[in-house]
Amino acid sequence: MSAQHPRVLVLGGGFAGVGAAKTLEHADAEVVLVDRHDYHTFQPLLYQLATGLLEQTAVGHSLRDLLEEQENTSIHKATVTAVDLDARKVTFEEIGPLSYDYLVLGLGAEVNFFGTDGAAEHAFPTYTLPNAVHLKDHLLERWEAAERDPSLVEDGALNVVIVGGGPTGVETAGAIAELYRADFAKDYPSLPQDEARVILVEAGSELFSMFKPNLREYTAKALADRTVEVKTGAMVSSVSPTRVSLKDGEELKAHTLVWGAGLQGNALVQNLGLELQRGNRIGVGPDLTVPEHPEVYALGDIAAIVDAKTEQVLPQLGSVALQS
Repeated sequence: MSAQHPRVLVLGGGFAGVGAAKTLEHADAEVVLVDRHDYHTFQPLLYQLATGLLEQTAVGHSLRDLLEEQENTSIHKATVTAVDLDARKVTFEEIGPLSYDYLVLGLGAEVNFFGTDGAAEHAFPTYTLPNAVHLKDHLLERWEAAERDPSLVEDGALNVVIVGGGPTGVETAGAIAELYRADFAKDYPSLPQDEARVILVEAGSELFSMFKPNLREYTAKALADRTVEVKTGAMVSSVSPTRVSLKDGEELKAHTLVWGAGLQGNALVQNLGLELQRGNRIGVGPDLTVPEHPEVYALGDIAAIVDAKTEQVLPQLGSVALQS
């Protein structure tokens, strides 16, 4: 340990990182939080930002404001380049290296396109604040373009395909449908509203497979009421700027593909010399420490945390990250 106080280095300003830092408010330690952004993203509301229901300030919160009253905590905006677990040192692009006594890995995850052809180039993920803003701007731009050139409607300019029947996909599909049928219907009265399709594609046999049957039934009805078309047992094989091809051969005319189908651990974990679990996630013990490194904790989306009761790996959700 350091001569005076142990240094706890927290990497990542998401639910896991901020939650860990807040918990250490009264600890006899030097807490250092580092994130590549100077804000914390409230990810469960990103779909509302993408559909204009909320402004950026409601989804992105200053990290310094969140932790301003913690005298033992400092914050740096920097991008992690490498973590040396043996030397207990982390290097960054913008600042000098930092050593630590304890390390909290809360670097989150990245979108997993599962090798789908064209998805990385043309799909719109909804995992970060910039992702949501990009999608919002794109949707508006397509309606503006269609108003200038109505022939684009037939080509699918207003159509949206959402991949993934979990919480992200379902919430995004419903919100986009409401945006289309309410705001855009009034703002663009010259465009044929009934030709703007919102299609939710799920590889499994039903939506919300992780929830109870009554909730799955309610979800299907709620989406139908909002004119969302649901395709279950369907998988995307390729994506282009204007077309979405399914593995069963069907081709959907759509200038927008929203990807909510899966996540994988931050790419940095591949260089830690650790044995990773499915989805590039770090396997942790019951106390969330990394194997052979009791001074290192992995939390949130980057960690494969096993539920002690069900023995199942917990999902990559904000609630799990905060609890961890």
